[in-house]
Amino acid sequence: MKRKISLFVLAIIASILILPNAGAGEKWRFITLSDWHSAEKYIHVRGEDYGSREKAVKEDIAAAKMLKDNYGGEFVFIPGDSNGGHWDTKRFRNNYSPNLSPEETVLKAGHYCYEGMINAFAKGGYDKIIMAVGDHEMGDNPWPAGSMVSKLQPEFRESFAKEFNYDENGEFIYDEPIGEAPSRPLGTKYQDTSYAYQHKNVLFITVDEFHQENPNKRIGGEGSVTGTVTGKHLDWLRNVLSEANKDSSIKHIFVQGHLPVIYPVRKVNSSGMMMDDNDDNPFWKVLREYGADLYFAGEVHANTVTKDSKSDLIQLVSRGNFFTNFLTLDITDDLIDINLYENPKRNVLEGSYSKAGSLVIDKSDEKTRFKGEGMLDFVDIDARLFHFDFEELSNLHERPIFGLRDREIRGIKTTTETIPNKGEFGVQYDAVQANVSLEKTEYSGKAGRFTEKSRMACYGMGPLQNEHAVSYAVRVKTESPEKMVLINTGSIWGSNVRNFLNLNLNNGLVQVEASKSSSLLARSERLNDSKWHHIAAVMPEDGCQLSEVLVYVDGKKCETKLKGADTKLYFNQAVRLSFGGLGYSKKAFDSLGVSPFIGMMDDISVWTRPLKQAEAESLAEQQG
Repeated sequence: MKRKISLFVLAIIASILILPNAGAGEKWRFITLSDWHSAEKYIHVRGEDYGSREKAVKEDIAAAKMLKDNYGGEFVFIPGDSNGGHWDTKRFRNNYSPNLSPEETVLKAGHYCYEGMINAFAKGGYDKIIMAVGDHEMGDNPWPAGSMVSKLQPEFRESFAKEFNYDENGEFIYDEPIGEAPSRPLGTKYQDTSYAYQHKNVLFITVDEFHQENPNKRIGGEGSVTGTVTGKHLDWLRNVLSEANKDSSIKHIFVQGHLPVIYPVRKVNSSGMMMDDNDDNPFWKVLREYGADLYFAGEVHANTVTKDSKSDLIQLVSRGNFFTNFLTLDITDDLIDINLYENPKRNVLEGSYSKAGSLVIDKSDEKTRFKGEGMLDFVDIDARLFHFDFEELSNLHERPIFGLRDREIRGIKTTTETIPNKGEFGVQYDAVQANVSLEKTEYSGKAGRFTEKSRMACYGMGPLQNEHAVSYAVRVKTESPEKMVLINTGSIWGSNVRNFLNLNLNNGLVQVEASKSSSLLARSERLNDSKWHHIAAVMPEDGCQLSEVLVYVDGKKCETKLKGADTKLYFNQAVRLSFGGLGYSKKAFDSLGVSPFIGMMDDISVWTRPLKQAEAESLAEQQG
């Protein structure tokens, strides 16, 4: 009996001694809110004096409190973009602080902006925000070489870090080393905005991805700043991850930056900046090598989950945008349970949230298991992202398109009936439409009939971006001799008629058009013969020349003739695809001289990879 009592006492003592580690196995939660974009108002707020922003500030507090009361979470995790930025401009300085220097203006605006945001969340119940800098915290892209916004990068960084990462005594908050590695990349310009922090059983690594070598030197498509992690900054990251792998108390490694790495991702009203070199970036290779579990990003105002092709590393790109979306993450030692909630109301206090997706990462066995559903289901980037088969219409009330504000397309208002996208990008890319009728065909199934008053376009942006290869396929039936647009990728911003790749039918001949003066014409029989024909246009590799684009008609590769100068294909990412017309493209694209498509279309498909010849042949053979 004494032996049993002694063993019982020893068991109690042992449980007490290991209690901290035992607690790490208990479920706990945090909230992710990417691209919140609601902090700009706080540049005008002074402590408790909300002034004319009182109503908006109180709504932020109430929304944060609603989240805390209903969804909990020990802190808020934000992968960048809290404000509008542009504090470098003369217009902003003249209105906000005409007597201050540009440097002083950024520091002042940043102090009040971030202080006000932190206070609002604290009053709502969240006294900790772990945040990465986004492009808006860095003044917003682009950063032309030699420009004021390029020169003010140190001040944008300082204004952010002082409020988020330093306490009232001027001490860095996240200063606890990770094993033998310092918590931040000391001696680099990123030492105040990149850091590692262990909370319970998770190591959180926040990374400043906005690399600049010299404000007067252009190093990428965005100017003097580009998306990458290099040199001593990368060495620090590698050391932290190496030390984390030695620590048995760290069960998961979560990394946050602002920019997506793996292309493509869904986009809504975003400049769509990405990390350089995609999954070939050294930053990504280090995450892969040391077994990071999740990479959180924002920037694109939409939700996309992608699995790395060579490891179990997951890219989770999410949307926050004025509290309209958020993620809950429930953590145990062997389970990561993620849920996406959405509320389409701009004032979320007026509506209710619904669950829009889930992702479960189960590490309880030797092989990690994944299960994604809804908007957090995995995107297969090799599959077709867009596929419209015209078999039925859907409804905006049943399948809402997030961010949709403008339903009028070139003078005609679209209906609430949409054409569902059955490709990988899903409901966010359902096509809004007007005057597209669904009619039975002589083969099985239906097709869409288009007239000059028809409109069909996606509100989500992309997938064209930079040099990435794309492939198109579509089935058409027409007798019109006009130059008609089938698939349009003209920009929705600016006035330059370039950096696009349109698929036309010009008097019955397939035309691939890249500018007003450069196009590729297929040599084939004319297709405006009132018969069904299958067309495919394929970029054989990233950044190919227009002359290298492959065209297939009814599964057969065509000879092509270049009209005008050859050009390397490079795309403006501010694209909303449209079909049978110019859609949301700027009026400048009217200069292309294309007419709306008149006839029938079916099986419109878009890939972000080269389509193989065998695939083009197979698609041509399919009927309906």
